[in-house]
Amino acid sequence: MVSRGKLAQVFILLLVVTVSVILAAAIWRKKAQPVQKPSKPVAAATEEVKLKDMKFTEMQEGKKYWTLQASEAKYFQDEQKTTLQNVHLTFYVDKTGKQLQLTSREGTLYAGTKDIDLKGDIRVGLPNDYVATMQTAHYIHGKKLVESSDPVHLSGPGLALDGNMWKYNINDHIAEVDGKVTASMVLGDLRIEK
Repeated sequence: MVSRGKLAQVFILLLVVTVSVILAAAIWRKKAQPVQKPSKPVAAATEEVKLKDMKFTEMQEGKKYWTLQASEAKYFQDEQKTTLQNVHLTFYVDKTGKQLQLTSREGTLYAGTKDIDLKGDIRVGLPNDYVATMQTAHYIHGKKLVESSDPVHLSGPGLALDGNMWKYNINDHIAEVDGKVTASMVLGDLRIEK
């Protein structure tokens, strides 16, 4: 029979060996790790996150509602906004596959509301080959409305309109040009201007 003294000695020896192995493994791992340079301080909350070739799709009821693409996007946490460069915004307006295509030099996406401001050489490709051009536009996500209070030129098959403001209701597919509107209409050989 093994005495208690011998059992205690074996237990202590096993404990010492186990602790030694653990310490040796820890020291070996520490030496095997590459030397790390001091890390940069964590960015302040106002610091931007920058993405190249960004693409974001808004889904509603399991279907694409709009897709936003930009060559560059900078997100500002404190302001909850993303500034965009070379913007391309596509609205999938209905089940027929018709789309509303907007392009601009710059834009801003507001994270909380999903509203989007666009500015600089805006071109809006409307259904049925109509095109509107302006310098600024604003998409109001809650109303599903694109609008501009800048002068606008709208043209398409047989029709050209100029006005001081424009809006397009995405759900109803209705475009309105207001404010000192001038129109030019071509029907075959007949041209009507006002």
